[in-house]
Amino acid sequence: MGQIITFTGVSGAGKSTIIESLGLPLILSTTTREPRPSDLPEEYEYLEHGDFDHDKAWKAFLWVNEYGGNGYGTRSEVVDRALNSQGTYAMVLVPQVLPLLLDYVGANKVLPFYILSPPEEILRSRMEQRGNTSDSIERRLRESRAWDEQADKSAIPYTFITNHGTIEEAVEQVRKVFEVTKHKQTL
Repeated sequence: MGQIITFTGVSGAGKSTIIESLGLPLILSTTTREPRPSDLPEEYEYLEHGDFDHDKAWKAFLWVNEYGGNGYGTRSEVVDRALNSQGTYAMVLVPQVLPLLLDYVGANKVLPFYILSPPEEILRSRMEQRGNTSDSIERRLRESRAWDEQADKSAIPYTFITNHGTIEEAVEQVRKVFEVTKHKQTL
């Protein structure tokens, strides 16, 4: 049976960079927003709003969320396919969606990581390098501390990691936890 590793954290925390460094295949999500240069290959299926609404009406999605006027969701069949494989897959998820995934697949099939926000100057620099607007950067910086506090107080069984140093250090934190978890499951 497959396993899903999820990554949650604010914009610029390093979720996509960590996944890319781990070389894990992604569970495809769907969005109505335009592609971004920072999107990972196979991270999103891009649909027009009408097509997304049609699929939503037919209950094709395990979850649906709206952010910034765009729809986001993950198809149930994509999650099922990953779980019926022998592989480990990755997902980037916002906090409000993770409980839906845990309920759907069971907590023993999901290893949720939360990447704590790096210091403000690092976060600002990352967002500037990605081309975020000044307004977007300021809004996301305000949100970052609130997200970290909410994650800490939530009932989600996150493993908290930092990404303040090198990407290799963050990836090593994930690998260590994954290996321990994998070993426990075989006992």
